[in-house]
Amino acid sequence: MKSESYIKGNVVKILFENSTGYKVGLFKVVEGSSELESYVNKTITFTGNFMMLNNELTYKFYGMLVNHARYGMQFGVSAYESVMPSDEDGIVMYLSSGIFKGIGPKTAKEIVKTFGSEAIKEIKSGNPILSKIKGMNSKKANELTRKILEHDKDQEIIIEFNKMGFTTEECLKIVNKYQNRCFDIIENNIYLLSEDISFLKLDKVFLSFHDENERVRIDALIKFNIKSLCYQTGNTLVSKESLYLEVNKYFSQILDSKVFSISLEELIELGEVIESDGYITLSEFYEVEESISSAIKKLVSIKNDFNIKTIEKEIIKYEKDYDIKFNQEQKDAIIGSLVNNLFIITGGPGTGKTTIIKAIVQIYQSLVNNLLSSDIVLLAPTGRASKRISESTLRKASTIHKFLKWNKETKEFSVNKYNPVSVKAVIIDEFSMVDIFLFNSLLDGLPINVKLILVGDANQLPSIAPGNILDDLLSVEGIPNKKLETIYRTSNQSYIIPFANNIKTRTLLESVPNGYSDFKFILSEDMKIKYYVNDICIKAKEKGINIEDFQVLIPMYKGENGIDNINIMLQGIFNPKSEEKSEIIIRNIVYRVGDKVLQLVNDVENNIYNGDIGYIKRINNSMSIIEIDFNGNVVVYKKNKFDEFTHAYAISVHKSQGSEYDTVLLIVSSNMKRMLYNKLIYTAVTRAKKGLIVVGSLESVNYAIKESYSENRITSLRKFF
Repeated sequence: MKSESYIKGNVVKILFENSTGYKVGLFKVVEGSSELESYVNKTITFTGNFMMLNNELTYKFYGMLVNHARYGMQFGVSAYESVMPSDEDGIVMYLSSGIFKGIGPKTAKEIVKTFGSEAIKEIKSGNPILSKIKGMNSKKANELTRKILEHDKDQEIIIEFNKMGFTTEECLKIVNKYQNRCFDIIENNIYLLSEDISFLKLDKVFLSFHDENERVRIDALIKFNIKSLCYQTGNTLVSKESLYLEVNKYFSQILDSKVFSISLEELIELGEVIESDGYITLSEFYEVEESISSAIKKLVSIKNDFNIKTIEKEIIKYEKDYDIKFNQEQKDAIIGSLVNNLFIITGGPGTGKTTIIKAIVQIYQSLVNNLLSSDIVLLAPTGRASKRISESTLRKASTIHKFLKWNKETKEFSVNKYNPVSVKAVIIDEFSMVDIFLFNSLLDGLPINVKLILVGDANQLPSIAPGNILDDLLSVEGIPNKKLETIYRTSNQSYIIPFANNIKTRTLLESVPNGYSDFKFILSEDMKIKYYVNDICIKAKEKGINIEDFQVLIPMYKGENGIDNINIMLQGIFNPKSEEKSEIIIRNIVYRVGDKVLQLVNDVENNIYNGDIGYIKRINNSMSIIEIDFNGNVVVYKKNKFDEFTHAYAISVHKSQGSEYDTVLLIVSSNMKRMLYNKLIYTAVTRAKKGLIVVGSLESVNYAIKESYSENRITSLRKFF
């Protein structure tokens, strides 16, 4: 069946399984490929997606041996098949195993005595002699034939799906979820499988059997492209014109506009698509924003019975205990957070947001009797952001995904509206990064009377996924908030924070700023940028700079000065080739032990999140395994997970959000203008704590300062208030 490693034997026990067919179990090995011979006659843990497994059957599992950091050696199964016995003794054992009701050892022996080693074949054919055998009758014979054919059918389904272009893992996902309906779905509307299989793959399968202009495809393309446009732009609404242009990219000839309009109108009538103020969106997007507004309105309507005078006394006590002095706007933020059940605190770097969070927690504990530590929760959208707020406040903090207990197999949160948590106060830092879906899931999982404090910088980049929640909520009259404007974290020799404020107010640079201890601007033509970057990084390494505290930020991936190209150059500087370091080639890129890498997806099970940075600890080429150390958390990656990380010597500004670095080197070239805008360069600049180096052109920086892209996302949220 496959050329990869295999083990043959029997399932001993299922340790874990879920509704999607993912299973973890114990397997007794009786045979294995050459590299696995040491496991013969031993039991090994296996993982993978399966249909029903039977302890009495012999199976052949294809896959790869993996040394999991937490669970030890496991065999990851990518495909499997049941193995029918061929010798007479084996057939007797198989038929009398208990799988087939009413067939005991005596009857099994009689069947084999009659048909010999061809017994299974004759049973499948429905040979009428079967019902005449001692211990059998027509009912038993028919049932035995049906049962054995049923086992064959599972394998035939996989083969049939493989022929269509689906992988074995995709086949199992489909069959386990939809069971007997799977072939009907594929025949009538294959696009219903898009929750489990990529839309583009489904479309490719559909086109191998059908015409490109079929109505079911047009409907599916409309919904797919509404979603795609929203994720591309961050909007939650799209125009009909842009949608029509996008849909047409999937046709060999221009789609008739009338056909498009008719399909769109019917989807609107069915409630799958919503029309709002001349724009359109998917019903799920619209309903999520409506749900958020409903929850926010309820929280705003709840008032605490805390006395402001009492809070002011607690603030004075806190100032004395911690030798600190709050200004009036900071006091207003603390008071507002405590007297309201929903409050928003915004401000740029150096305005004391983290200091205020710490004070709010401490004073809230003083005001509420019998408060448990677990009653107050600190959250952030990314692992690095949650770690930073935890270190600053000396309190445990978590990512929102981990708090809601994300299940990557079912793609659902275990904490939800049907299973909410019992907490009294939740503070979310870096709130500008939170999208509508994550925020709605959080609101669903919280008590209706929870105290919710949202903290963020409204001038930073909004969420990568659709929505513009922080800006939207700040624009709604009646939602209490406080903007912090007084800056504390700066000096006369510092330019990082003043530069960030100039970006915020769209104050252009008339010349290159000089004479600052923490800022340097190197003017460069595009073709010379990488040479300047090369020299800066070599000098940084010679000075012994900690690579963890030094980060190159670039707005684009492609091009001479893009992330991909610069990463190759920086790898040669910070982690050059060595005979002592193992290497592996992934997507034509060399990765080696010691490389700085960036996690690209959330993996709650392994406690790593999109944007986390780690270092390659070990590479095993023979087994296609990479171990990456994320600040002491060592995660094992198999071959099918190699697309979940990339080099991190240079990263995008979006990926840096929620993090801070001692030194940031920012590349701003003239050919990156389509990716340069105010919030992006503001976010990049505010990642630097102690030093900022900008390499590029003054014109490009000023272009970014002026450009307002991303500030006017089109959403529905405001209209619901």
